[in-house]
Amino acid sequence: MPDVDQSKSDRDVISILAVIVLYKTRPNESTAFRTLEAAWSGLGHRQNGVRVLLYDNTPGGCDPGSLPENVRYEAAEQNVGLAAAYNRALEIARSEGCNWLLTLDQDTSVPVEFLSRMSVLAAECGKDDRVAAIVPRLSDGGRPLSPVFIGLFGVSYLRHSFKGVARRETHAYNSASLFRVSALKQIGGFNCYFWLDYLDASVYHQFHKHGRKVYIAGDIQVEHQLSLLHGEDLKADRYRNFLQAETAFCDLYRGRITGLALTLRLFARILRQRMRGDNPAIRKLTWNAFKKRIVQSKTRRIQDWRKEMEQRMVCCPDAETGPELSEERPAISVCMAAYNGERYITAQLQSILSQLTAEDEVIVVDDASTDRTRECVRSLQDKRIKLIEHSRNSGVSHTFEDAIRGASNGILFLSDQDDLWDPRKAAVILDAFRTHPDVTLIATDTAIIRADGSLVTESYFKPRGKFRPGLWANLVRNRFGGCTMAFRSTLIGEILPLPHEYDVLHDIWIGVRNSLAGYRTLYIPESLVLNRRHSSTATGKKALTIFCKVRIRVHLLLALAEFSIARIEWNLCKCFEEGKK
Repeated sequence: MPDVDQSKSDRDVISILAVIVLYKTRPNESTAFRTLEAAWSGLGHRQNGVRVLLYDNTPGGCDPGSLPENVRYEAAEQNVGLAAAYNRALEIARSEGCNWLLTLDQDTSVPVEFLSRMSVLAAECGKDDRVAAIVPRLSDGGRPLSPVFIGLFGVSYLRHSFKGVARRETHAYNSASLFRVSALKQIGGFNCYFWLDYLDASVYHQFHKHGRKVYIAGDIQVEHQLSLLHGEDLKADRYRNFLQAETAFCDLYRGRITGLALTLRLFARILRQRMRGDNPAIRKLTWNAFKKRIVQSKTRRIQDWRKEMEQRMVCCPDAETGPELSEERPAISVCMAAYNGERYITAQLQSILSQLTAEDEVIVVDDASTDRTRECVRSLQDKRIKLIEHSRNSGVSHTFEDAIRGASNGILFLSDQDDLWDPRKAAVILDAFRTHPDVTLIATDTAIIRADGSLVTESYFKPRGKFRPGLWANLVRNRFGGCTMAFRSTLIGEILPLPHEYDVLHDIWIGVRNSLAGYRTLYIPESLVLNRRHSSTATGKKALTIFCKVRIRVHLLLALAEFSIARIEWNLCKCFEEGKK
């Protein structure tokens, strides 16, 4: 990864909002609150960087008593679950400029040094945009609980000595997880369909889909009292919700093998509950969940679950509806690669910023320019611009990759430094994403202009035939233009890292990877970009030779093969390592 200078970014300032969700427990009775206060006292001069939200799900709340200055108390009218409580905390964290959110269950016990050590890790991981969460080891009376690796055949616990960024999909419990606020914002916050159970699994799975990583703080041990889903105290309603979430998560995010494993696991659970003589109501719920997996289709199960969860959201006015139900305009991140662009970059940024809202952002990665590019960017004095500076020239591929990694919103637009956006571009593309929820990537046509802004042609792609998004069509002729592309952040995990070792442009790589991942592409035959061609432009200066065209296509196939093989080898390697343990 190229060297970057991010000293002017707020990521070096560590500010944490800790949220503890209470239920029928006063603050002074909560193990999490008592131990967190002790940990906060040990921070010394860094105490001002940590604030606490006590969110009470007890209907009507309670008298919280006297609370320290850094602690606020809020009560819900009724039990809205964890997701709504965490989303409220996320809202506060964003409005007050906190860059990390710590989530805690009321019965979790954190060690005295917990906050100080997590703060140090947050400062270290803050410089790596890939890291979405920092998690300690959770155990219940010595029994390991979290985190776990997600593999082809289920979950596996980490070896005790492991510490660092996990390369595989990693899940952890909500409690004691330290989340990057910008990463939560990108995935749309906490999903209120999983209002209580499997909320943590859904969050970490979304991180994985977005190409985000989890840092395992393997040397930090936290005790957590696990509410086991069996025994005399288990309520039928509570268990029913767990079963619904368990099945829904599997149906939404896992394949057929995992689905079959869940069905067999439910059958085994029926046998165990019968042998133990568990509550007949609990046993009946397990049987019904097993029967649904046998007789109902996956589509029907998901539809029924969504309908019931949506009815519950309506009954809970304090609950956020989650990203799936939101009709608000999604926030966008514009990713721009810049190098010696002082002549045109100001006009391009102005054409972009005029279409953005306060929630949007522009990530400009300057690839060690030798002219006044950085000064031009700073002179706009716009808080929506995030400037990342390479300390040495690394090339277009690395520059765009760093811009994509730095994005924190759900829709990403790619941008060159010397083009101009049509005033309708953002609105047209966002409307297309809204009306086509199954579309992951959108490409448009572009007009070509000269250095002085005069028009060369109103359409670049129309004379080149029908747009086709697949691999083989683009091996013949590339239909993707990077400056015209926008995609959902869920695609990030399928396109990064970009193939730096091959002569493959980022536009065809992103477009083809989207198709190979099974996602849908939409083409809008409108010229929403004025693509400027001049003597210093990176592409389009002259026609490529036959040899160059063949080499580029061979390199694309090699890069795709290497990308796929690397994933397969890594999974097989980890399965082999787990087998030896």
